[in-house]
Amino acid sequence: MEFVGIDTFSLLDFDNYISIVLFSPSCNFRCPFCHNGETVLKSREEIPFSEIVDFLKTKRGLVDAVVISGGEPTLMPELKDRIKAIKELGFLVKLDTNGTHPKTLKDLIDNNLLDYIAMDIKNSLKLYPETCGVLSVNINTIIESINILKDNNVPYEFRTTLVAEYHSEESVEELGELIQGSERLFLQKFVDREGVIKKGLHEVPFEIATKFQRILQKFVKHVDFRGY
Repeated sequence: MEFVGIDTFSLLDFDNYISIVLFSPSCNFRCPFCHNGETVLKSREEIPFSEIVDFLKTKRGLVDAVVISGGEPTLMPELKDRIKAIKELGFLVKLDTNGTHPKTLKDLIDNNLLDYIAMDIKNSLKLYPETCGVLSVNINTIIESINILKDNNVPYEFRTTLVAEYHSEESVEELGELIQGSERLFLQKFVDREGVIKKGLHEVPFEIATKFQRILQKFVKHVDFRGY
């Protein structure tokens, strides 16, 4: 399994670093608000990893980091070896994940292969399947991944994309309880743009988002915004 997309220059995906973003080819969720719908729903041409390595070699000293995103990267059997190769080139590595494969996540952490981790927290546990666009979710894997991040020394963040159709004060309160004691949560603004899986969804207005922030500050040390 190979990566199917590359963003050759980003200032947004890894705070304070210039990064290159690699996109994995599949996902086990179908979040209606996902802006990478083309990656999740359609087969895209794979990029031979040897070509990616050759490209990265030309960016040493110019780019700080590589972000592994998706789709869901932890579905890639070759992920560990791919990250090892990237680290050997001298790049920092950030992983974006939905948290459904905690064993893979812990193995990458234990082998010192990750410099930053961003895990999506979709919603309260009872609304996870609906928010993820699937019939069921193994909630235990989500909880295990949350605890792994809270108990390890690799910098991490949780992040939630706020969508009016899926998030309410009640669900946000329960979301906060789920990640209670964590370091940082980013509330991301939903944008209905080309590539979103389900059209017609709506952003949460900033006034309401700030109410959500105040609720979540009871549970999380730092609650910040992205996109607002």
